[in-house]
Amino acid sequence: MKKNFLCLLVFTGVLFASCLPKNNLTPGIWRATLLTEHSVEIPFTFDLRLTPTDTVIYIITGSDRYKVTDICMVGDSMFINLPLFSAKFALLLEGGKLKGDFIRSSYTMPVVMVPGEANRFNVTTGDASIAVGRWLVTLNTSNGTREIIGEFEEHGGKVTGSFLTPTGDYRFFEGVVSNNNQLMISSFDGSFVRLFLADINGNKLENVKMYSGSSGLEEGVGIKKPDAELPDAYSVTGLKKGYNSLGFSFPNMKGLPVSLRDESFVDKVVVLQISGSWCPNCLDESRFLMEMYRKYAPKVEMLCLAFERVTDFEEAKQEAMKLVQTAGIEYDVLITGHNTSAVQTALPELDNFKSFPTTIIIDKKGEVRQIHSGFSGPGTGIHYQIFVKEFEEFIQKLLAE
Repeated sequence: MKKNFLCLLVFTGVLFASCLPKNNLTPGIWRATLLTEHSVEIPFTFDLRLTPTDTVIYIITGSDRYKVTDICMVGDSMFINLPLFSAKFALLLEGGKLKGDFIRSSYTMPVVMVPGEANRFNVTTGDASIAVGRWLVTLNTSNGTREIIGEFEEHGGKVTGSFLTPTGDYRFFEGVVSNNNQLMISSFDGSFVRLFLADINGNKLENVKMYSGSSGLEEGVGIKKPDAELPDAYSVTGLKKGYNSLGFSFPNMKGLPVSLRDESFVDKVVVLQISGSWCPNCLDESRFLMEMYRKYAPKVEMLCLAFERVTDFEEAKQEAMKLVQTAGIEYDVLITGHNTSAVQTALPELDNFKSFPTTIIIDKKGEVRQIHSGFSGPGTGIHYQIFVKEFEEFIQKLLAE
């Protein structure tokens, strides 16, 4: 595979025109640790693969593999640009290890990567099955408390799962239970950088700590609660009184105006996705919608409304293209020209818009029939399976009308 690498040296501003893989990099599994301001390590693992012309990384979390191809080697320096979320690594190869920084627009974290270490947590493990199930976790915040739901499974001594919130899940977590019954699970995708620690005491989680990013820390407690549920995702956002449809018109990636009145949407069910390339849950939803698109098109059409953090068309198009390429989107993506805080301005018919992504299902008459706030992706296990089943049943109902 040919690549055009233009490597920006973060600290010096020097540009290089081409890059080649480094022969003394060790292929195989690596363990990386990101250091928080609390001097706590957030670990993840990845698979480094080398060919004579290419370097590819797969970030591993449970069954998920997050492919990273924009990797540049210059001497002993390595620069890794993640596909989404404006996240990157600037590293130096020293003694077979990679050391440097993980860089986001809002913070930087020291990172160390070591080859040949497959264990995310280097502890003596205990009985992982005691973590299995649904847990209601209450976290203390500066504004009071908030509740999230942890859903965990055990496979081969590892704990996998995710946390559900009213605006979407925290994507893929993986970890272990230590021999002193401490649950230790972490997540890394470039956007979600999290570590969850808790002591399991029967049906209780004690000494709960949720670290996020460079400085975030929330503490709390949890209980095992098989019937724990979040607010109904279909009741959060609706239409204002007097509206039953949406009247937007936005340009697609080619600059051509698209609206629901276009002939291509006549007598078809339309799934409208309010999304953005910066949004990790939007990546999971886009992959899911592509599965549905391949299954139900041309009777069902998909549309993505891209709300990026820039309003200039060309800049927003460039950002949206990152999600298109990473998720393999084949349906139309419209550039709204609005930033993430202006959804109500772009879609004035909506009432109480709360989260990215939000999914709007429109019937063959062009009327809005359902609005789903947030997205519970494949990392949430049974919750994702339930959502997929409900989604398909509703699509089939509308097609039969």
